[in-house]
Amino acid sequence: MSKVVGGICTIDSVCPTKMAYVGCGAKVPRPEFKDEIAAFYNWADEIEKRFEQLGLLLEAKKMKIAKNRAKNELKEIQLIEKSQRDETYELEWLQAIPFFCNKFNTL
Repeated sequence: MSKVVGGICTIDSVCPTKMAYVGCGAKVPRPEFKDEIAAFYNWADEIEKRFEQLGLLLEAKKMKIAKNRAKNELKEIQLIEKSQRDETYELEWLQAIPFFCNKFNTL
């Protein structure tokens, strides 16, 4: 496993996406690397605008696809973060049960 832009690559052989890590299904996005994906998104946005100015529409379209992939990874990271918050919420709720049981003389 290798550290790549925005996460960890799980492929241990030749890269099937030719080192295009953003949007790769073999990569595990990690919340601590969210800034790298955001920086990639901003870069792709700038380059897309530049290619449009130069009239390189195919290259601009490639950058638009790269932006969409980065946006999807950022959404995935948001879901991971939400899941991590939900895990701690259950523990907080379970810790509050004895308080309520004593308060209402139940259990």
